[in-house]
Amino acid sequence: MDPTDAERDPELDLVLKRAGITLPEGRYPGVLFSYRDLQTLLPLLRNGRTAAAEPAGTYDLDTITREMTP
Repeated sequence: MDPTDAERDPELDLVLKRAGITLPEGRYPGVLFSYRDLQTLLPLLRNGRTAAAEPAGTYDLDTITREMTP
């Protein structure tokens, strides 16, 4: 059973179409709920953190193994 036009979200429909995703029957309401929930969380994810907030991408071998060094 497909949702009625009142239950459809044109933005989600466009996202699914661009991604080439065809949802199985009956999955649209759940995906729509999750999509809307994600939309409310996006401002938290895109809050303009600085590079200092990112985890280190490099490691110093001497620091990691200093307890093993004679």
